[in-house]
Amino acid sequence: MVKTSPGRPVDLSKDRDILAAGRALLFESGPQAVTMEAVARQAGVSKPTLYRRYANRDELLAAVAMNESDSMAGRFRVTPGSIDDMRHALVDFGCRLTRFLLSSDHIRFIHALGASTGMPQATRESIFRHGPLATRDRLAEWLDKANEAGLLRCNDPACSAEKFLGMLMGLDLVRTLYHVHPPRDVEALNAHVQGTVDDFLTLHRSD
Repeated sequence: MVKTSPGRPVDLSKDRDILAAGRALLFESGPQAVTMEAVARQAGVSKPTLYRRYANRDELLAAVAMNESDSMAGRFRVTPGSIDDMRHALVDFGCRLTRFLLSSDHIRFIHALGASTGMPQATRESIFRHGPLATRDRLAEWLDKANEAGLLRCNDPACSAEKFLGMLMGLDLVRTLYHVHPPRDVEALNAHVQGTVDDFLTLHRSD
């Protein structure tokens, strides 16, 4: 979380530069490359400026993961008003998520994460909690609101959210671990997302 000094306005451009630098290092070279020195240098800020915002490397990594989740699940801040709203939001999210997870940046990150044998388990868990798990929880909260509005039947939103994420990815993430490129092009991937959303909504139909 960004810390501020009393009476001192937050410089949002520096915040963006810091998070962008942390993200670039994380996805290019893995978590171990994200040091306070490297992020300060790449962001063009001083180390005191960086430490005023984040007390340590783990806080910074958590913020980078949380920022990625925020950008991915932004559509879920708005409660859906209709089933069409739900479909549009889920398709948009699904396309963003699959493009990200199958991108060269994320594939590099997954391989670097697997190779980072000396990384503390607490750091791995923090990245997971503030990134993938936070994204699932945002989706679950949104599904719960849709359930309360009677748009769909969803008795266990967290389970349904995880099921949707699994339906989206199938074996594609496994292919990345085996260094086998996913066979779908962009058009086929978008068609897969739309079909997955339709299947998911049918599975949770309220009537």
